[in-house]
Amino acid sequence: MSASEEKQPEGPVSLVEASQLIFLDPRRLRFFVHGATLRVTVEEECSYLKVSVLRAFPISEPHRFLSLRDGANKEIGLIVDPEGLSLENRALVEKELERRYLVPVVTRIVAAKERFGTVEWTVRTDRGERRFMTRNLREMVQRPSPGRIILTDVDGNRYDIRSVGDLSSTSQELLFRHI
Repeated sequence: MSASEEKQPEGPVSLVEASQLIFLDPRRLRFFVHGATLRVTVEEECSYLKVSVLRAFPISEPHRFLSLRDGANKEIGLIVDPEGLSLENRALVEKELERRYLVPVVTRIVAAKERFGTVEWTVRTDRGERRFMTRNLREMVQRPSPGRIILTDVDGNRYDIRSVGDLSSTSQELLFRHI
């Protein structure tokens, strides 16, 4: 199959087939970029024209267990240890992960206003001041560890409060008023 073709499933996929985990050999993967799109070729099998790289365990194992997804967000397979990739391929994968998992760290909450079921936040982060909106906070707040909170905005961007205790009392008050 040429690099311009993308593998398509033949017929419906059963639940058993869908639940089978495919481990990818990193030595057989060739990544390349076309414009802003990451692509991959699995040697002697097929090519995927649009690939996403996701961390299967982003907090506990951020540097291992990488899930490759095709353009339809179907899992191609899992790279258990990306150290097996060539230096060029690893650099492309790391760049994709950096882009996907860019999460500003909140250092101060400047303002938080609730309006019609949404909260408009103004925060100071390690990347400057940001403004964003959240809704359904019960669903959009993660607590990966004690004292740590990750807020997800309406566009799917995440904002990491690594230690609530390190925030000023004013910032903590604004935070707890809305979550």
